[in-house]
Amino acid sequence: MTLLPEWLRYDPSRYPLGYNPGLDGLRGTATLCVLAAHLNFGVWCPGAFLYMDMFFVMSAYLITSLLLKRWNKTGNVGFGTFYFRRALRLFPANYAMILAFVITAYLTLDNFRGHTTQAAVAATYTTNWTRAFEVPMPEYLGHTWSLAVEEQFYLVWPVILTLLLRIIGLRMRLVAMIVLLALGLAGWRSWLTFRGASEARLFNGTDVRGDALLIGCALGVAMAMPRVRQSATVQRAAEVLALPSFVALAVGGFTMDQHNRAMYGGFSLFFTLASTCLIAALVLPRQTIPHYIFRSPPLVFLGRICYGLYLWHYPIFNVIRFNYGVNEPILLGAIGVPLTFVAALLSWRFVESPFLRAKDRILIEGTKHAAPQC
Repeated sequence: MTLLPEWLRYDPSRYPLGYNPGLDGLRGTATLCVLAAHLNFGVWCPGAFLYMDMFFVMSAYLITSLLLKRWNKTGNVGFGTFYFRRALRLFPANYAMILAFVITAYLTLDNFRGHTTQAAVAATYTTNWTRAFEVPMPEYLGHTWSLAVEEQFYLVWPVILTLLLRIIGLRMRLVAMIVLLALGLAGWRSWLTFRGASEARLFNGTDVRGDALLIGCALGVAMAMPRVRQSATVQRAAEVLALPSFVALAVGGFTMDQHNRAMYGGFSLFFTLASTCLIAALVLPRQTIPHYIFRSPPLVFLGRICYGLYLWHYPIFNVIRFNYGVNEPILLGAIGVPLTFVAALLSWRFVESPFLRAKDRILIEGTKHAAPQC
């Protein structure tokens, strides 16, 4: 990693929770699988959709951990600081991609009005609901459904977490409450499945992704308590479950089918829990086989730029596929993957990094205050 230019190297001061290369490596691996699936390598990696729930669990864990770090220091989660930091991290790169797509659509694509409509939907973080209810529009920016799910959840989660902290406090009962809420949402998805809801509704709705997000939140709350994080039993359990969880997710990626309604009826929860166990193992100190795999420098590098890779790959692949008639996966990958990496690196260098530096100047901790301890 020392061979990388300075602007691609990690800055430890940028990570309020401390830098964990294993999580970056896991992100990079999952992003590669998603790219492969969108190249129409579905025959090889039909279960790549499982890794979206992994992203939701990881994101929820990290965001909850940041909110609790602020809570422990100040007695509040810092709504303004949280939302402003999120905006600086997420909005610039997303809006740069959307702007570039609108210009490309104007110059090269038919149905410019339809493309501007989907751009507006992507810019307002509502793509998941237009997809869930199958609103007719082009699909060049369809991948922003997952960004919409996260953004909608994080609009309300700091408020909910604050209320729960004030009522219950930072204790195991809070973890239990969040897990019960997650199971309730999993049950809601199962009910929708058996009532005949469309696959689009079951895949894209914020509510039907809530179990993965809340399980990640529960992990964040649990890891914020020293007696849990330092527990020999917890560390041993994570060590034992790390490799089986990794194997389950790897096998699922090559065997599961998102068109199988049993996945939405409850089976997907198994893979969500496997993701949770794997992430827990990576954030705890005991070394496991997944630690060594996901700390591989190439995977860590991919994880560093995975936001840009995810943002840019879908419109690039679809412009090449639909505008130039390139459908063969290997040829599409030979053209689209290098273009995606160039776009992601440019995004990191000229869009994300400057705004990240601005974000870093906003302290997550706020003014120190005697926070309630439980």
